[in-house]
Amino acid sequence: MFKNYHFDPKKFKLGMRTLKSGIAVFLVILLFKLIGWQGTNIAALTAVFSLREDFDRSVHFGASRILGNSIGGFFLVLFFMASQFFHGHFLVTLILVPIGVMLTIMTNVAMGNKAGIIGASAAMLIITLSTPSGGPVLYAIIRVFETFVGVFIAILVNYDLDNLKIGQKNKRKSE
Repeated sequence: MFKNYHFDPKKFKLGMRTLKSGIAVFLVILLFKLIGWQGTNIAALTAVFSLREDFDRSVHFGASRILGNSIGGFFLVLFFMASQFFHGHFLVTLILVPIGVMLTIMTNVAMGNKAGIIGASAAMLIITLSTPSGGPVLYAIIRVFETFVGVFIAILVNYDLDNLKIGQKNKRKSE
């Protein structure tokens, strides 16, 4: 099964997209430390997922990710309300989390947002299956907001580094 995989030292290099991913994660961690927020996982994951080859693709994918996570967030809130109504009974999680994932996928497909499905499903599962006790609806809203932060940082990093590359190319042409 793994015989097709081998390490090629010639391909072990730092590319621009990899560098941008590291910078975006750095900025997410720094921003959350400065504002005193815990749990940077959703924002950091979103920043890495949203970083694409260039600024325009990052904006497009980021918008798709925000839409997907907003759809997932809607179903998260419904899940948490049902869970609270039934006092956090295990059967609510067992039945409603898979239904919520299916509804998230179906709604994204119906809206033409196939690119947002995996991220929305991942965020929904991370949030529903790792929610601390107390205030789950607020927890879901905060985690979806972290998606916005991750997308914003990814777009900012891509924009700034793309402009830096363009500036370097223009500088070389003028020399």
